[in-house]
Amino acid sequence: MVVAAVLLMHVWLLDSGRLLFSLRPGADLPPRPFVTRQIEAPSRAPKNTPPVQRTQRLAHIESQPETLAGKSVDPLPPNPGLPVELENAGADFSAPVSLPPRVAEAVDLPPYNRAANAFTAAEITAYKAPASARMKYEIKGFSRGMQYAAGGDLNWRQDGQTYEARMEVGAFLLGSRVQTSVGELGIDGLMPLRFGDKSRSELAAHFQRDKNIISFSANTPDAPLLKGAQDRLSIVLQLSALLAADPERFPMGTMVSFQTVSQREAEMWQFVVEKEEQLQLPYGPLATVKLNRNPRRSFDQHIELWFAPSLGYLPARLRITNANGDFIDQLLQQVQMSSP
Repeated sequence: MVVAAVLLMHVWLLDSGRLLFSLRPGADLPPRPFVTRQIEAPSRAPKNTPPVQRTQRLAHIESQPETLAGKSVDPLPPNPGLPVELENAGADFSAPVSLPPRVAEAVDLPPYNRAANAFTAAEITAYKAPASARMKYEIKGFSRGMQYAAGGDLNWRQDGQTYEARMEVGAFLLGSRVQTSVGELGIDGLMPLRFGDKSRSELAAHFQRDKNIISFSANTPDAPLLKGAQDRLSIVLQLSALLAADPERFPMGTMVSFQTVSQREAEMWQFVVEKEEQLQLPYGPLATVKLNRNPRRSFDQHIELWFAPSLGYLPARLRITNANGDFIDQLLQQVQMSSP
């Protein structure tokens, strides 16, 4: 019973009730004064797709969250295990830069350190969403001096115009926790419409783009909707899409920031591209690109993400570490990619 209690507390409390993909990647960035090159973005939708069809398509996804019409799933071929040269050089983040007043007021965040190569979501115009896939993870954790294990399942589906993502973490005798994200694919990459977080009951955040606000079923105050905003599940796939579209634009030391929404609030998260790394996973050896969210406040979590280029930059590993040293580590175990 003690072990079960510790496991329950950690899986459901590790991120203050936020799942493994409830990443809270770090700080935000002020608007960048200029961009050195221009990248053409794909159109939001084919010209011959009337708005009413888009609305019907999204309604269909929300009514059938487990399926995407016309898609079949086949096993992924054996992992190629591509080698990669590891780089150990670091970036200097010592120069502090203050957050612009209007952004600081909106998100109530302290100043942060900025690298020379930094982007906000509003400055990024190229995204390539990963192909539909179902990914299983082996989860290891540590809490209150005890180790535990769990399982995770990420079901990601997109048809070029809309997407749905579902993340479930389950533990023996304790049930499961599920997060869902539903939205469109467009000029800003993933454009969420609804984020849900459910254990016993569900709380949700709604992206009201016609009103430029984010509302919450938890009756917390509305938040302003910023360009490129993500939820705590879609942010991981948004990073995949960003890296896949133009990986050379994000060398080691690059910072990117997004407004990120939970079931109760919206805040700015900042990611740093750290290095290339060869991982040994339950799935097998895999070349990855690592991104980091370092804590900015004493209670913030340290979040590390590894994306696999050979899998279309889908997430291969995710590790969240609390301020007290407790952690949860999600390791890729199996992948099924949708057939063309």
